[in-house]
Amino acid sequence: MKRTILALSLILTASPAFAADVSMAGLTAGVIATVLYSLIGIVMATIGFKVVDWLTPGNLADEVANKGNRALAILAGSMILGVCIIIASAVIG
Repeated sequence: MKRTILALSLILTASPAFAADVSMAGLTAGVIATVLYSLIGIVMATIGFKVVDWLTPGNLADEVANKGNRALAILAGSMILGVCIIIASAVIG
């Protein structure tokens, strides 16, 4: 515990601009925004997966999980990464 506090204090001391910017209200707002955007991203990725599952013949989750269809796993992973990149760029602005 002491090492963690020491490391954190060294990091904050090394970057005075960051240390001056951090306040409890700003930190709380940042954490809430991060959690909110994470939940939105997870929901959007799930919706995107369901849309791709609806567009492809058969059950995509069953094909990947039970039958080991690597091509569909790559398709689903690529789709989720694409949705996540779009969400990240929307959050960043």
